[in-house]
Amino acid sequence: MIKQSAFRWTCLLWTGLCPLVALQAQEVIADTLIVQGDLCAGTDCSSTESFGLDILKIKHNNTHLLFDDSSTTAGFPATDWRLTANDSFSGGVNRFSLEDVTAATVPVTIRGGAPTNALFVSNIGRVGLGTATPDARLDIETSSSPEMRLTATTGDSWRLLNDTLGFSFIEVGAAFRASVLDVDGNLTIHGMLTEGSSRDIKTDFATLDPRIALDRVLEMPVSIWSYKTESPGIRHLGPMAQDFHQAFGLGADNRHIAPGDQAGVAFLALQGLNQIVEEKDRQIADLAARVAKLEGMIERLAGKEAGEAR
Repeated sequence: MIKQSAFRWTCLLWTGLCPLVALQAQEVIADTLIVQGDLCAGTDCSSTESFGLDILKIKHNNTHLLFDDSSTTAGFPATDWRLTANDSFSGGVNRFSLEDVTAATVPVTIRGGAPTNALFVSNIGRVGLGTATPDARLDIETSSSPEMRLTATTGDSWRLLNDTLGFSFIEVGAAFRASVLDVDGNLTIHGMLTEGSSRDIKTDFATLDPRIALDRVLEMPVSIWSYKTESPGIRHLGPMAQDFHQAFGLGADNRHIAPGDQAGVAFLALQGLNQIVEEKDRQIADLAARVAKLEGMIERLAGKEAGEAR
């Protein structure tokens, strides 16, 4: 092992010609160093240091740990990193940060006083915020009203909120909730519901005779009812999904009805009804023409008879 010492101050201590001063040395060890005991680094370490279960201690009023990558060959990564515990100036914050020294950024910071399990990563990669037992890729837990905020620094910002009203989308600063999904599956929106209906996103086109659609609508039972999970007194009007699916074969299954499908059936049935009305109009017009013709004939006959009577 090679040991070199460089002193900032020197004095002949053994002569007593100068007072005792601290000797600051840099030691270069060109060999493997093994420390089987505990290690304290920093100007505030003392000979009576207590380690407890800690093996390595950094004790100083500026606690930084630098990872200085000295790679110089092209293509090799060489970013330098630093672990910093607390700011080093009056009024600074208590923090533990991972700093990208090369880019002069601070990607990760934990503030002093952060609660237990503020951030938890499980052995299978699940992330918990506020929980040590995350049940999903990202699990956010609080005692009440957990929420997420999606902030666009140059645009609108949104909150995702789970509270007693349900799961809500709220634009930051708005006086209303854009949408609320409650535990019974009821979705309430503040504005319009717009469904995709462009030809560009559709395929496998077919037609249905409007008169057939009208006949099926007329045969379909329509009743007033309530959902079992709703409060008493809340009523709705409409067909059952089973009857609707049997009549038209629309939708993913026979337990749900898409609003667009109901509207499409209504449009088609209205066309069928209009066809009937147009047929009736033509029949009425034809009958009216025939009646007018008969009335003309009657008037002519009546006039002829009157002339003969004179």
